[in-house]
Amino acid sequence: MTDHCLRLLRQHRRLAELAAFPFDFDLNRAVHGHAEPVRLASGGSLEAVAGSDTGGTYFVCADGSLLYADSEGSAGIIGSSVDEALETVIGLPGWRDLLHLAPADGETAILARVAEIEEEIREYHGIDEERAELRAALGLSDRSPVELLGMLHKALLRTEPGFLLLNADEGGAYDLLDPHPRPPLWESVRHEVAGDPAAEPLSTWVRLAAEQGMTELARVALIRRLDGIFMDQSLLRPGSSTDLGPAPLLGLAAEFERLGDLAQAERARGLHASLR
Repeated sequence: MTDHCLRLLRQHRRLAELAAFPFDFDLNRAVHGHAEPVRLASGGSLEAVAGSDTGGTYFVCADGSLLYADSEGSAGIIGSSVDEALETVIGLPGWRDLLHLAPADGETAILARVAEIEEEIREYHGIDEERAELRAALGLSDRSPVELLGMLHKALLRTEPGFLLLNADEGGAYDLLDPHPRPPLWESVRHEVAGDPAAEPLSTWVRLAAEQGMTELARVALIRRLDGIFMDQSLLRPGSSTDLGPAPLLGLAAEFERLGDLAQAERARGLHASLR
C-alpha cells in the first residue's frame, strides 16, 4: 500500500488546491462523506479521502485500492493505490468519459478520444502547466495516455468480486462504473456439466464457487440476481404466466444463508413476503 501522494496533498495546500482544480480530486469534500451510507459486500473497510464536484467520493479500501463511487449509483476501483489512481486522475483529467474504452480499442482510438476531451477542457481552463507542476511535486511519472488507460482498465476489472459497493441501508449493489463485460460465474468454476452450462440454475455455480473458496464471487452473483428481481419483478413470472411466482426468492435467501450473509437473506425474504 502506498499513500505518498495523499500525504503530500494533505501537507501542502498548493498541491491540494491543484488536485481539487482542475483535476477534481478534492480532499475537502471527504469531510462530508458520500451522498448515502455505503459499505462493501465483502465487509472490508472504506475511508473517504476525497470527493468530486459531481458528488462522487474516493474511498481507500483495506488493501490500499482506491474506489470511486459516483452520485448516480455506480462504483469501481480506479487504482491499486492512491498514488496509482492519482496518476490516472491527473494524467487523464477526463477519465470518467473514457470508461468505455479498453486497450483492445487501439492506440489511435484512445489518443484521439483523449485529445478530444482535453481540448474541450482547455476551452474553459488550463490543465497542461497544472498537470506538469502536480506531477513533479508528487513524483509521478509522465505516462502516456495509452498506458494510463491500460492501468485504469485493469483496475476497473478488479472491482468484482472483492469491492462490490452496497447501499448500507437497503443492501442493493452499485452498478459497475464501466460497461466492460465480465465472465459468467460458471466460467470461473472448475466443473464440467453435460449440455449448456448457462442453462444450469445459478445455485449450482454458487455452491461450487463457495466450495472452491470463491465466496465473494458467489455473493456477487447472488446480489446481482436479487437486485435484478427488485428492479424487474417480471423475472418471477414462470414461462408465459401472468402471475408472479416468488418462490425463487426463498432459494436466494437460503443461498445467502449458506454464505453467512444474513442481511441479504433477510432482504430476499422481505421481498418474498411483500409479494405473497
